[in-house]
Amino acid sequence: MSISIAGFSQEKLSDTIVWTLDLDDVVVTAQYAPTDSRSAVHKIRTISNATIQQRGVTNLEQLLSQELNIRVSQDMILGSSINLQGVSGQNVQIMIDGVPIIGRVGGDIDLGQVNLANIERVEIIEGPLSVNFGTNALGGVINLITKKTQIHKFNTQINALWEDVGRQNKSFSFGIRPDTDILVKFQAGYNKFNGFSPPSDDDKDKNQRSTLWNPKEQKMGGFSVRYNLGKDQRLQYSAKWFNENITNLGKVRRPQYKPYAFDDYYQTLRQDFSLHQEGSIGSNFYLKTTLGYNYFQRKKNTFRFNFNTEEKLELLNQQDTTRFKAFIFRPVLASKNQDWKINFQVGLDFHYENGFGKRINDPDSDKPNFSDLKDYAIFGSLQYEAFDDFILQLGTRAAKNTRFNAPLIPSVNIKYSFDKLTLRGSYAKGFRSPSLKELFFYFVDASHFILGNPDLKAETSNNYQVAADWKSQLKKHRIEASVTAFYNHIQQKIDLYEYVIVNGQLVPAAEVGQSSGKYAYFNQEQYKTTGGNLRLKYGFGNFDVKLGFSPIGRYNRLSESVDDISPFSFVYESNGEISYRFPKQNFRIALYMRHNDQLIRYYQTYDDDDNLVTRQFSQDGFTIADFTTSKYFWKKRIQFKGGAHNVFDIKNVPFDGGSSGAHTGGRSGSIPTSMGRIWFAGLSWNFGWK
Repeated sequence: MSISIAGFSQEKLSDTIVWTLDLDDVVVTAQYAPTDSRSAVHKIRTISNATIQQRGVTNLEQLLSQELNIRVSQDMILGSSINLQGVSGQNVQIMIDGVPIIGRVGGDIDLGQVNLANIERVEIIEGPLSVNFGTNALGGVINLITKKTQIHKFNTQINALWEDVGRQNKSFSFGIRPDTDILVKFQAGYNKFNGFSPPSDDDKDKNQRSTLWNPKEQKMGGFSVRYNLGKDQRLQYSAKWFNENITNLGKVRRPQYKPYAFDDYYQTLRQDFSLHQEGSIGSNFYLKTTLGYNYFQRKKNTFRFNFNTEEKLELLNQQDTTRFKAFIFRPVLASKNQDWKINFQVGLDFHYENGFGKRINDPDSDKPNFSDLKDYAIFGSLQYEAFDDFILQLGTRAAKNTRFNAPLIPSVNIKYSFDKLTLRGSYAKGFRSPSLKELFFYFVDASHFILGNPDLKAETSNNYQVAADWKSQLKKHRIEASVTAFYNHIQQKIDLYEYVIVNGQLVPAAEVGQSSGKYAYFNQEQYKTTGGNLRLKYGFGNFDVKLGFSPIGRYNRLSESVDDISPFSFVYESNGEISYRFPKQNFRIALYMRHNDQLIRYYQTYDDDDNLVTRQFSQDGFTIADFTTSKYFWKKRIQFKGGAHNVFDIKNVPFDGGSSGAHTGGRSGSIPTSMGRIWFAGLSWNFGWK
């Protein structure tokens, strides 16, 4: 059953009643007002809280690892990163309730720092949303929607998850509704990981104090206050804190005589504050205002540890603290009268970010070790419903960036629904200005050497996308099918390249056939991705099957000059899910699988005779499978879940033919991908009372 809720507040109602209807997913990202996903002009994929609970995952990295069109990669220090539609993570805007998450290290947000304990659902839009959200939304948007409702006057929720690799996750929340218009919620969480290295037969490895996967400790907390101003007006204030400590113990040096080691300690601190207002103005308009402040701090401390005296000596030249602050103000007004042929949306977007630290070197700044960036924009769209179930939406964004000339950004969306089929088509221009880190920040430690580049140019893109969704129910048979095709063309794409210095200038190492092990940000004049995906769902009674297939082609820059190289290297990825529910026993069993195909790219170098040659880098494919079970007790107040992540015990992915990037050097070897098969067990308590 599909119901459009643009005319009333689902959140208001869900405080007082329990939904029993099988509704389509309600979405809010880039919409005029909350609506169901079938009625949305954009194609939006949602991941529900039920899926998060059933899969036994605690952070965004684990959740997205099984999603089609999204590829998750790992770095031992920088954390995890993603690739969406073949576009790297610095082009993907990750938000919580519409407020961007800041603190990109190496260009990406560490998804392992994004906890899911208080998340109601995750909304994913593939392709540029620069009209709505500006820079960083060139490749797509991932918006995490927090829990904002509560049926009972008092409610407590406790979650605990244990993994056999020495990782434990715990969270607690408590909500109180003093009256029908006020909701106050408190959250706290603690995650601890003792570090892990795969078993080894080498005695030297056994005696090493360092681990491949570093020990990690996370603490988080927060609260929110929600107030219903009127019949359909809500105001909510939220505050969240996050603290992470990573320990990177060094190898024992000179073990026979006065042994010592260099130990690194990384600390990340996040503070996020936001004020949200949303609701109807009369019966024809919807106003949503977001005010947000984000603080990000990352410290690196290095000590020389003396084993004989057990003393730590701080190395003064190896200490570093970097701070970033961001402020966002975003009011959006939209009309939502379903009887009008034309509706509109208009908004303002003010974004300010600054960074401070000795690793920031902005020659144009009046303050040492300081840099800032401002972005002002006005955006809007017109939605024309020519006849029933046909919608044409035209949007544009005009922005002023204090460092780069931002072009006028247009978008066109078309949606047509009839009977059981929904067709969508879109064109969108994207824009992304280089971040402060890409321009002025340098990151150097034992495993990384990354320089910012103040000569970078802004990225622009053109994205074309078509999609068809079909949904039917025949008695007890539930059938859904979805087909999407896309094409991205990005100009001046920013990425990391190995560099050398020639005549005082940074030059990509591949252009001169040299190697340095050092990396910097450069523009690639042309970059393209193309592909699509096919998703199928079938349900019969308590049995559900989901299958997905996605070919994605990544552009080969060398195809412009080398005849034997095709313009695109394609990867063919797939995923699937099989689940069965036992209603009487409140028990569910599920198997999830995701195949990551082989990655191939080409580069040029010089052979022993100083001849320019083209070579291939390849990274093997691999399959990740998760097996989960869950059972409810005591009227679904208690949930037990258990199973295994990475059933096939994948640990390292071999590569051959060249350097694998800024984080792993060498001409062949393997890239750590996972800690192997992980057995887990979890317990959740959710209890409410009047």
